[in-house]
Amino acid sequence: MDEPLTGEELLDRKHDYSPLLVHLTKDNVYYDYEDDEEYDISAKDVLDTILNETTLKAFNHFCLFSPNLEESENISLQDKFKVVCFTETPIDQIDVLLTEVSGRDFKPKPYGLVFKKDYVRQQKGNPVFYTTKEIAHPLWSSLYWPLLEKDEEQSAGETCKLLALVNRCDDTMDWHWEREWRIVGNLEFGLNDIYCGLCPPEDISHFEKNYRPVKFISPYWGINKILDKLVRR
Repeated sequence: MDEPLTGEELLDRKHDYSPLLVHLTKDNVYYDYEDDEEYDISAKDVLDTILNETTLKAFNHFCLFSPNLEESENISLQDKFKVVCFTETPIDQIDVLLTEVSGRDFKPKPYGLVFKKDYVRQQKGNPVFYTTKEIAHPLWSSLYWPLLEKDEEQSAGETCKLLALVNRCDDTMDWHWEREWRIVGNLEFGLNDIYCGLCPPEDISHFEKNYRPVKFISPYWGINKILDKLVRR
């Protein structure tokens, strides 16, 4: 009788599983309050900024409770829900996520960073919980609404870390195929913490020159070319 597989051996054979997590950037808009002007920032420049600052900043909240957070106008509470997002989509399939999808506001570009899942978990990252509003109803009554009246800052913060991971998933809104992970708050990292970077082929030399020792691959490459580059790494 064959010996049972270990968990690690099973995951080696499960081709839809990835031990890596990917953070993708997008084009953005910067508002200069002094000049009262808006400036477009490319996804490439966004990635440059992230690497220069060695920080992924949590700018927004995306959870089931987001519409209510915006209506509350409670900035302090909103800040506790802001997250950094990742996908556990295998890196040789990231190009699928770059396709424009009807109804999807997030429009990622082929620029980003890849981290080992174990590293993100150590930084308190966690998979998103996908649920319908009906199933999540107890969270509203027992956790979310009491937040508006909580005076204990630490207690409220711990509750927000849980609620920030809850995503709506039903007939009218279903993004669970993104296989998202989140870290509540910013992620500060070192260049050695990065498994590899993502960018179009024509930008690889730029990023590898400026951010050694990080190696970059293209999200449009097939698995053999990716492995060839990273094995040589």
